[in-house]
Parts: sequence; structure tokens; C-alpha cells
Amino acid sequence: MELWLVRDVPTWLVGLLIIAGIPAMILGLDRLAHRRLSHRRLGPHNEVTGVIFAMVGVAYAIVIGLCVVSLWEGYTGAKDNSREEAANLAALVSASAVFGPQIQQQITDSVIQFESDVVTDWQRRRSEGPERRRTADLDQLTAAIGALQPTTEAQKAFVLDAIQRIGEAEVHHHAADIEADDERMSGVMWFGVLISTVAVLVMLLLFGLDDGLVRPLLLILASAVVATNLFLIVQMNYPYYGSFAVSPEAFQEVVTDLRAGR
Repeated sequence: MELWLVRDVPTWLVGLLIIAGIPAMILGLDRLAHRRLSHRRLGPHNEVTGVIFAMVGVAYAIVIGLCVVSLWEGYTGAKDNSREEAANLAALVSASAVFGPQIQQQITDSVIQFESDVVTDWQRRRSEGPERRRTADLDQLTAAIGALQPTTEAQKAFVLDAIQRIGEAEVHHHAADIEADDERMSGVMWFGVLISTVAVLVMLLLFGLDDGLVRPLLLILASAVVATNLFLIVQMNYPYYGSFAVSPEAFQEVVTDLRAGR
């Protein structure tokens, strides 16, 4: 829904527009609303309004809480998938010692090439170019494994494990591709968030408080909390973009460790 917002717009600008924009909008609406609804008229109903607002606030907290928990689980799932993808093929390096140092070096070079291409093309990993390079890396590794002639049980076990890990690398790779542009918040969830958010913001305008300093301050604080919730949801909706984006740190660490062990 808002992929362009987290992918193409700087995080600080999104935060400024949402967290500063919503309180500014509420202050403007408050001025307009109280031209027709005076504080003298609303003040006597503050007790009833407060009870209703408490009910709306509880419903809002439940909706936002469920969304944040769901989005956080999606983010941690994407991060775990990235770590598993990075560590998956790295395990072949030490195990390939059963074929001798020459084969081990060949396997090491192939794994480093794969991990390095992931790091290099991380921001463009869904585009056609990096897709070809990563597929070519796995094809190269598969060919190297297929050319081996195992003679011992340990060598046969390595070949079987290597083939399985290459298959798992494809699974992790396609899972990451799906997660990249797949929004976590469905249309129904967005509908619930937006309706509850509007309800809370409108309720803020229905309290009577004829104080030129305290009322604007309370409106700013309350609407800023609501705006911050929206900002967090927008940023966490796509785990590979925005301020919460999953980084290629795990792949970088694998490359560094493998190069250091050469």
C-alpha cells in the first residue's frame, strides 16, 4: 500500500510529515471546530465524553497492539531468514575438508562469491541483475559439488549435505524475495487502524477546555502519540525497507570470517 513511502522517501521526512503533520492538523481542526462548538457548550459533558473516550482508547490500544506485535514478528522472521541464508552455505567450507585443501578452497571461493553478491546487490536484490548473479553463483557451486567423486562415507555425506544446503539456499532466497515487497498489513487491518485512529483524534476535539496554553499542549501530546504509532506501523510494514530494514550484516560477517580463514 505505502511501499513507495518507505522505499523512496527518507525516513526522517516520513517521520516529520506524520509525527509533526498530524498534531498540526489537529490544532487547525480544533480552531475550526470551536468556532461552532464552544468550550462552554462542551465543558459540562466532559465526564461523559471521558468515559466514551476511554472505551475508544482501549479499542484503539488493542488494534495498534495487535498490529505492532504482528509486524514485529514479521520483521524478526525476515531477519532470522536472512541469518539462516547467510550461515547455510558457510557450513560447507569446513565440511569440504574431507576432499582435501584444493577442493575446500574451491568451495570457499564459491561461497564467498555468493555471499559477496548478496551484500553488493542488497538494495537491488529483487531486480533482474542481482537475481541472475545469485542464481549463477548457486549454479557454479552446484556444478562444483556435482563434479566431485566421493569415495569415502564422509565424502558421500558431504555431497548429500551440500546438495541439501544448496536447495535450502534457494528456499531462503525466494522467501526473502516474497517478503521484500509483501506488505504485512492487509487492507482489513489498515481499515481498522485508520478508523480507530480517526475516532481517537476526533474525540480529542470534543473536550471542553478553555485554556489557550494547556489545551493546545494536550492536543499536541495526544495526537503525537497517535502519529508515532502510525509512523511505526508504516516503517515496519516492509521488513526490507525503511528504518527497520533487515540489513546484510550477517552476510558481511560470513564473508569477513571466510576471507580471514583463507
